[in-house]
Amino acid sequence: MYRYYINCNNWKPTRDEWIYATRCIIKTEVERIDRFIFQRDAKFALAGQLLIRYLLSQAFQRKSSSFQIQRTERGRPFIESTPKFDFNLSHHNQLVCIAGTFDGQIGCDTMEYRINSESKESIESLTNLLRREFTKNEYDFILNKSKDEKIRFCNFHRLWCLKESYVKWLGYGIGFTLSRLNFCIETDNFDENHPQQVISNTKLELDNKLIDEKLRFDEQIIYLQDNEQQIITLCLSNKNTCKPFIELTIDDILKGCTPLDENEHDEEKWWNNFQQKRLK
Repeated sequence: MYRYYINCNNWKPTRDEWIYATRCIIKTEVERIDRFIFQRDAKFALAGQLLIRYLLSQAFQRKSSSFQIQRTERGRPFIESTPKFDFNLSHHNQLVCIAGTFDGQIGCDTMEYRINSESKESIESLTNLLRREFTKNEYDFILNKSKDEKIRFCNFHRLWCLKESYVKWLGYGIGFTLSRLNFCIETDNFDENHPQQVISNTKLELDNKLIDEKLRFDEQIIYLQDNEQQIITLCLSNKNTCKPFIELTIDDILKGCTPLDENEHDEEKWWNNFQQKRLK
């Protein structure tokens, strides 16, 4: 069981980092990243591709350049391997995170949890807008557990992250009816005195029936600067060890990745193009 994340908000790429990073992934992925308009999107996408190769090198104890990474029809990266290894990537807000396992399928999702900036809309209007995506039980958990607006937003993001992790475990993209999922949260709050805490007792009902207990949801809060928080949720087999995510720096990832030869002639172009992209 492998769990890693990088805070991309803290990464300010240097020329040498960007050039080396683009040499460590296949050309088609570099070209896809190069099409992003904004620097932030390109940076997060590149970090995600590097994390995939870093994860695989750790899991199989092989050079990161040795893997043939493919995509499903829905665009999800995978590898053909024996034994079978499944992994899933997610990025949002400040983090790019990944988890992988030799024990069954895995779905990973991350979202902002507690942020300092004020929302442009109230939690009532947001929840009502997405009312069809939640069950009555979930709707009550979002709006009625607390009168504190920030806590209600936390509850909203937590449930949304749980739903997305399950859909990604299934291998779906868009199209799954989220209201079929009813999450029963037993532990309402995370303990901020234990930053490595992983909550794993949340239960799921699918079409009003409790799903097989062999499936588990692991939830963890990542504590960011200025008292902000982000949540990462995994949907996975309960055969997997329950443990916290490991934070990596870009140096850690680049040291764990080996370059491919196919991109070395265009490396200056990729860097120049990145510098010309727009800032958000």
